[in-house]
Amino acid sequence: MDSETLKIILYVLAGGVVLFGLIRLASKPKKCAVCGVDTKDEYKDEKDKNTPLCKNHLVERWKKDVISSVHNMMVIEPDFVHYPYAYLYATAEKLKEWKYTKEDQNNISTILDTIQGKICKECGSKATVAYFKKEDYNFPYFAKISALPVYLCKGCAVKKVEPFLRSSPKDFVEGVYAPTNDRGIYHVQEF
Repeated sequence: MDSETLKIILYVLAGGVVLFGLIRLASKPKKCAVCGVDTKDEYKDEKDKNTPLCKNHLVERWKKDVISSVHNMMVIEPDFVHYPYAYLYATAEKLKEWKYTKEDQNNISTILDTIQGKICKECGSKATVAYFKKEDYNFPYFAKISALPVYLCKGCAVKKVEPFLRSSPKDFVEGVYAPTNDRGIYHVQEF
């Protein structure tokens, strides 16, 4: 074996060792920022900062942030069986950044506009959410949402989504997102 072949073999082996170490490091659980238990779940705050949180603290933080948000939102019931790794909040700006079509963006904006003046179907308070069952959503096409939303307040919407978050079969390695400082949509995403 000549020296060039030996160098190539050594580079490949070294690269494999480095790659193995990186994969192992990335899959290693982190500590929940609140209670310190091992977790792979991530919470992405309104500034896009990831915080490791156990499932319980992640859900409690998400509920608090959603309920305290002053913006109307569209919420699509999560399907964590088929799309288990994240529950995203996307504003119009994020949808553009993520290359959603203009038709998708316009349909979401139109649906968000319908919330004004509606009453929560569950409790009778002011509606702030246009809620859709996962069956009403043909992933990933927002433009094809044609079902009428159920109008809810944020408290009632959170009560509907919370069981899905708590019973998700996988870790939220891509994160559960906090609502940001603009109206938007909660939905699952395939990575």
